[in-house]
Amino acid sequence: MSDLLIAALLGLIQGLTEFLPVSSTAHLVIAEKVFRLDPARFGLSFDIAVHLGTAFAVLLSFARTWVDLLLDVLRRHWRMPALLAVGIVPAAIAGTLLESTVEVQLRDIRVITATLVLGSLIFWLAERMATQRRPMGALRASDAFYMGLAQAVALLPGISRSGITISAGLGLGLTRADATRFSFLLATPVIAGVGAKALLDARRSAELLAQPELAIVGFVASFLSGLAAVAFLMRFLRTNSLNWFIPYRLALATVLAIAALFGAA
Repeated sequence: MSDLLIAALLGLIQGLTEFLPVSSTAHLVIAEKVFRLDPARFGLSFDIAVHLGTAFAVLLSFARTWVDLLLDVLRRHWRMPALLAVGIVPAAIAGTLLESTVEVQLRDIRVITATLVLGSLIFWLAERMATQRRPMGALRASDAFYMGLAQAVALLPGISRSGITISAGLGLGLTRADATRFSFLLATPVIAGVGAKALLDARRSAELLAQPELAIVGFVASFLSGLAAVAFLMRFLRTNSLNWFIPYRLALATVLAIAALFGAA
């Protein structure tokens, strides 16, 4: 398989699984094993491309909301911008302090298998507890911080950023649509921050333009698939529950457990 096709597939995987509650890390670890990726060609510069692709996708998907939030700041209507700021803090701190540790020590097939199952249990419990009586306008600072803590937990490979923050919102009584919307708004600065941090690292290591054709293909694939994933999930969760994703997660965990058992992982 050509490197350009692999780049397109990896971008597609990143864009879809970054936003669907199925764990992007789990899928990328599988892709690394299946394609036996060469770090020299699919390393830091490629990671930048696909992360920036998903960042642009979620920014464009909620562009009108972000413009409204900016206007709120200019008009000194602080409530919603302040809630988002409060919610972003836990993930920002956790990412700064723990990202390297998580990447080195927890990016393991056995860990991902366990967290896929754990995340599925969290989804199920959240749906069982859901009352869906509160709109997003009823959120308090403590609620935003709680959802931010949930997003911080998503540093664990296999959990799913969107899944656990939506679950936290459901646990707070939010409607599923508003829990999903606030989850994506919280995720936007974090995903953009990951891309920006990687971009700065790449400038220092002179890797940004190491493989421009792969980076471009990865960016476009992750951007387009990310747009599709956000649009799909926003529509799907208006009338359907997170439980629809549990069988897939458990099947994926089973495949990873078998691979680890037989030494294929």
